[in-house]
Parts: sequence; structure tokens; C-alpha cells
Amino acid sequence: MMQEFRCSRGKHSHRLPHSSSGKLESENKNTGRRHALVVAYYFPPMGLSGVQRTAKLVKYLPEYGWDVTVLTVEVGAYFAFDDDLLKDVLGPGIEIIRTRTLDPTSRKTGRTLVPFPEEGRRRILSRLSQFFLLPDNKIGWKRYSVRAGIEVARTRKVDVVFASAPPYTALLVGEAIASAVGIPLVLDYRDDWISNPRHTYSTPVHLWKSRRLERRAVSTACSILTINQTIADLVQARHRHSDVRVIPQGFDPDDFGAGRQDEGSSTTMTFLYTGMFYDAQKPDTFLKALSALYESSPEAKRIVRAKFIGLFSNRSETLVEALGLSEHVELVGYMNHADSLAALKQCDVAWMTIGHQQGADMISTGKLFEYMGSRRPIMALIPDGEAKSALDPYGASFIADPDDVGAVTELMRHLLERWKEGTLPQGDNNYISRYDRRLLAGQVSEVFKEAIT
Repeated sequence: MMQEFRCSRGKHSHRLPHSSSGKLESENKNTGRRHALVVAYYFPPMGLSGVQRTAKLVKYLPEYGWDVTVLTVEVGAYFAFDDDLLKDVLGPGIEIIRTRTLDPTSRKTGRTLVPFPEEGRRRILSRLSQFFLLPDNKIGWKRYSVRAGIEVARTRKVDVVFASAPPYTALLVGEAIASAVGIPLVLDYRDDWISNPRHTYSTPVHLWKSRRLERRAVSTACSILTINQTIADLVQARHRHSDVRVIPQGFDPDDFGAGRQDEGSSTTMTFLYTGMFYDAQKPDTFLKALSALYESSPEAKRIVRAKFIGLFSNRSETLVEALGLSEHVELVGYMNHADSLAALKQCDVAWMTIGHQQGADMISTGKLFEYMGSRRPIMALIPDGEAKSALDPYGASFIADPDDVGAVTELMRHLLERWKEGTLPQGDNNYISRYDRRLLAGQVSEVFKEAIT
């Protein structure tokens, strides 16, 4: 049975539970401020793109009169860590509470770096976990986070609960805390749940159970936030919720030195990719196009270089070698966020890819908006969809089909000519400003205020 929306704070009397974390402090007595409990499994010092949206929101919410308690997981095994991102969220008005978990990644305790699995193995592990664990393999975190979250909500006089997914377990955690304490809930979809192309349902029963879990969380929420309109439409079509809004991904202007744009090299032209590859997002077309460019132009072979910052698979390294590109392609490996952005500001062209796959139209990666924050020319190998719609007004985007090697080769040739002429464009500042993380945090703050009034 669907629950009614609870969008104003009621009066409840509870006996305070014993703290499950042992780290809770006394009630915040800073009068005139509100308090948000942010449920986020992925959070610094974890690195990679999954932490960016929530971490930057937490960074800026105190500027809008919100104290924030982050409910996350104890630091354990993960693919990358970034201590600079953690420093970003250690300011006044921010508290971080970490709980234990029994999800599969908790096999190793303490901060442990583990390799990202090759694509074939990743798919197998993903399908296995999605068969046995619903809604995802982080469900082992729920019991600990809910217990700690209820205690925080009561002792801190929390005004609103904000839960961001994936993992979708976080939405269930947020719903359980908000329902137990009787405070408003706001859900945040960084990816869709039921229609997520990376989430499979082994049987009709798995799909039915997942729909039921989502319905429970959504029916409790005052507001639903999504990163783009396609996801918002999908959520709305499933649930007919009264308040589904789009607050897009963005970039932090502090990360770019107040808008300063560094110059690329005058002797070599560099194409830069930051991040990782998985599913249909592969470097194959780019690498084959680069090889074709070199074959057709000895000049290009002398001056065009490619640089990859992030997790690069063994399969892709083999392709680099097979195409004879080893001397022209630099594989840097993972870098922290600050160093990655420093390299971005110094490249000549940033490039990204979203391959053809089911649900590709709903993908609008955080990488795209940080690329735009750099004002660099962007070569995007993408199909029609949200990413293309976001790039069209940018003023410095060059788009090709992600599978068309010939078209990408020609695009590279065109960009090389413009680099030689000194006419590579920069992104439109007026357009880019709408994706400022500080402004987006202000929009979330308004959602919170509406939820508690």
C-alpha cells in the first residue's frame, strides 16, 4: 500500500537509541540554521565520478544556512581514493558519520585499493550480485546506516533527509530514516533505477520486487531530483509523483581557479580523456581514428598526442600496442581530482564517449560538465540524447557518431587544422554558468525549504 507524502515536520516523542557509531556528538545548537542528513554511500575519500555530485552539494549547502551530517560507509576496499576531495568537505557545518557494512566490498577492512575488474568479469559479477541481492550489492549497508541515521535525526533535530543513488540501497535507507522519525525526504537520482541500462533483472520476480522497493521510497518522498529530463520523465511515468525536478550535474568553479584557463602546448596538440571506460564506453573508435590520422598525415604523427588519465583496462592497452600507438599515447593512470583538472586545463582538446547501448540517451556524465567548466574544446563521440543536448549550446563542441572511425578521423583532422591556425574555440561562459555547483546547491536548498514548510 502506498504511503502518503510527509512534507512537513511533525511532532514526535522518541526515546533516544544507543549510538551505533560511537562518534555522534552533542546536538547542534547553532540557532537560525537548518540541518540536513545526507545519505551517500559513495563519498570521499572514495574517488571517481560517483562522489562528485554529493560531495560538492555538501561543500556548498552550509553557505545557504544548512548544517549537514553525511551518513556514509566506513572507508574500505575501493578502486580509487582522493584525499583532496575529502578536505573539500571538512569545513564548518559539516559532520561525517561512517558505519560498517556487509556488502561484498567489505571483505577487506581498512583503506584498501583494489583493481577495477576487466569488462567481461565485471559483467559476470554484476549479474550475479543483481540475482542474489536487491536492490543492489550494497544492501548489507542498510541495517547499520538506518540505525545510525535514526539516532542522528533525533539527536541533531534533523529537518530533512536527502538520499542520493546509486546505489539504490541509499534510497531505501533514506526512506526508512524519514519514516521512523517523521521528517521530509528528498531523493536524488544520478542514474535511473528501473530503466538503468547497467542494471539487469534476472527474472520477472526481480523486476517486480525492484519496482516495489522503488515505489516505497518514492511514495514517501516530498521531492525527487534527477540529473536530466529523460530520467525525470521515466520516474514520473512510473510513479506520477507530484514533484519531480531536474537539477543537472555541474562543475565547481573553485576547481578551475576563478575561471582562469591555462594554455596548451605550442609544439604538440594533445587530446585528453579523464575517467574510466566500461560497458559501451570504450576508447576503440578514438584509437582507431588516431591511427588512421597518423597513416594519412606524417605531420599529425609528429605533433598530435593522446593522454588518458584514469583507469585504463588491459584490453585497451593491448589495442594501443596493436595499433602501434605506444609512443604517441600516454597512459597516466588514476590521478586525484585536482591534478586531473590541472591536466584538463592544459590540454588542447578534451574528448569523451558514450557508446551505442540501451539507455544511452539518458546518460549525461559528470565528466561532461567538468569538461565544460574548463572551457576547452570538446570532441564528443556520442549518440543523440541528453549529453548531446547539453553540448549543443556550449559553443566549442565537435560531435561524431561513437562507432564511425572515418568521421572521427576527419574531426581530428579538422581540429588539428584549427589548432595550427590558433582558432580553437572556447566554451560560452554565459551558458556554462548555469552548471556552477554553488548555484546548483542553492537550488537544492530551495527544495529542502519547500519540503519543511
